Amino acid sequence: MDSTQESTLASSEPPLPPGFKTIEQIQNFSSDQIRAKGQVSVIGFLQDFREPFQTGGTDHKCTLRLKDLSTWSSTSGLDIVIFWPLKYMPKVSNPGDVVLVRGAKVQMFGGAVQLIANKNFTQFHILAASNVPRELKSVASIPWNTYGPPQGKSVAPNTIDLAYIIWANSHKADLALPSNQEFQENVSRSANVKDKFSLLQDVQSGRFYDIIGKIIKVYEGSREGLSVYLSDYTQNDNFYNYEWNKIQDGGDEYGYTKRKPQKEPDKLWPGPYGKMTIQLTLYDAQAGYVREQVKIGQWVLMKNVQIKYGNMGGCLEGVLRGDRDKAEELVKVEILEQSEDQDRIDPRLKEGVRRKREHEKRFKSQIQAIRDEEACLGDKRKRGDDGNGDGEKGNHKQRRREKRAAAHRKVAEAEAKARKKLDLNENNLPIQSFAEIQEPRKILLDDGQDYISPFTNCKYRANVRVVDYFPHRIEDFSVGYRASEYEMLSDYSGDEDTDREEDLRTFRSGHGFAKNTWEWRFALQVEDATAKDPKDRMWLIVDNPAAQGLLNLEEDATSLRGDKELLDKLKRQLDILWGDLEEQKSAKQQLEKTTNLPSTFDSTASSPPPTHNAGDQPDADDSDDENISKRRNIEDTELQDRAPNEMATINPMNQEGDSKLAPRNKPFTCCIKQYGVKVKEKNPSKANAGNGERWERRFGIFGTSIS
Repeated sequence: MDSTQESTLASSEPPLPPGFKTIEQIQNFSSDQIRAKGQVSVIGFLQDFREPFQTGGTDHKCTLRLKDLSTWSSTSGLDIVIFWPLKYMPKVSNPGDVVLVRGAKVQMFGGAVQLIANKNFTQFHILAASNVPRELKSVASIPWNTYGPPQGKSVAPNTIDLAYIIWANSHKADLALPSNQEFQENVSRSANVKDKFSLLQDVQSGRFYDIIGKIIKVYEGSREGLSVYLSDYTQNDNFYNYEWNKIQDGGDEYGYTKRKPQKEPDKLWPGPYGKMTIQLTLYDAQAGYVREQVKIGQWVLMKNVQIKYGNMGGCLEGVLRGDRDKAEELVKVEILEQSEDQDRIDPRLKEGVRRKREHEKRFKSQIQAIRDEEACLGDKRKRGDDGNGDGEKGNHKQRRREKRAAAHRKVAEAEAKARKKLDLNENNLPIQSFAEIQEPRKILLDDGQDYISPFTNCKYRANVRVVDYFPHRIEDFSVGYRASEYEMLSDYSGDEDTDREEDLRTFRSGHGFAKNTWEWRFALQVEDATAKDPKDRMWLIVDNPAAQGLLNLEEDATSLRGDKELLDKLKRQLDILWGDLEEQKSAKQQLEKTTNLPSTFDSTASSPPPTHNAGDQPDADDSDDENISKRRNIEDTELQDRAPNEMATINPMNQEGDSKLAPRNKPFTCCIKQYGVKVKEKNPSKANAGNGERWERRFGIFGTSIS
């Protein structure tokens, strides 16, 4: 395209439809914009398509590559990655098909910006190139194909979208799109890609592999290239043997005893010990990407790693280079991050994290055995004799945890079977009353007796109006907690000991205290809009995935006390949902304050004390335990005494709500799900969930959006 053509194109270009970005704008997003993980919408022409393949979980993965006129001078387009069940995957036919995407999230992968589809709100509208009209006509006559999971509310392309598409299609010849034959060959080739993945225990010299592991250490060597030490917590006899020698210098990995200053901290091997770690040498863009983007402790996928014997010591090592014969080098390193959507987490990552957890348990047990033996207790414990003839009590805490984990696994398996048998069709749920929804279900036992089920995994639709909400301050609609990589494991249940050890290791590594991850978490009290009695009400819990769809905000949750802009956006959205409810609650609270009446609301908000930032060190006269205690007190104040999983453990349905509130708002159709959670129970006869716990029924929102 010459300068005259470019000038003509720019002068005749209509504005983008509201809410859309060009590919050039998306690719030029700043790092702050990418970290914000907001939603973007884009219109482009299909350049490439990679067939869906099984990820190992319940989802498949496919990739679409789009071009638009903002990138006419570039050969590469914008990738959109989709992790969805196969039945929801988009279907395309030819290069140049129009793809309209609403509500995808931005992420950085391999040094390039790309989009990733979300299960709750991303929509794909695809129009075959041959069906694009030459002039504006009725939108209803355009044969769009729409794709996306049923949780999302589809918004069809409108007249403004179509006008822009017609203009862009008339200039499509200026784009570097492949021929139909080339496109089909690339699609077929993508379906026949050989899986090179391997565990480190199985790698052999002279071959190339895709490997997943945790970054243990990164070292800038004297030669060209970057040395990276990686472990997937499997053992290979041909790896270097990293020995544990911390008893001699008086220390251990977890810092329970202080070690003598024999080595500088950055030269100590952090583990794992034994033959579980491979040394990799990275070159070109691969090394640059790890230097700039990857942190120690992250899990990564590295593709096409060459395995060979090293020159020193004869151990297996790895080499990762770029593709020198390609004009645009692709980075072959991908950071694997935890996701709130369990189906999107690579199952190979989950297994690696599970192996890491089991390795650390064994390692801690071995340390304790060494200490016991040094204290002349080792032989007694081996004989099962602690001096009182009762060796079974030696490790009772560990056995309790193992029993609890086994019980959780058993319950999870039973719940999965129940959900599969229900086979609900979410699109055809009838409108039901609250009386029908809350009716307990009976289970017929083998002995012929009826048993009232504590809860039932069911989904419903109802016409509701919002009449109250919890917590009573909207600033508390998001909650922060310290994330753990073990949360992706189905049998994980974090406890105080686990949190404390993770805090200690994070602090001693020089990274300060772990930062909070924020999630939406609140509840709405609603009344049945179809009931004759207006006091027919129930509480609906809104967890993070449900809130993302309900609120229809581009931004993810964060501290609402520190982000006034997001708080204002949230309030505007909620006004659409519940009318003048907030104004009525605020006025009543103010009246109760001025008249000194006892209030059902806690509307005071103390100012949080100064916090420690990542990288801060404790005062010289403070111990680690004292600093962690102070940090937790600070976080409790910031969150107004809200526990990390408060909405899961505290039942807002036990609250009466304020029956005197009469907000002016309209009813809407809401999707409701029933489920059960475990709560502590002191009465053994009521502990129907085992281990001092009972099942308690909950109701929550799903698949509902403010528009």
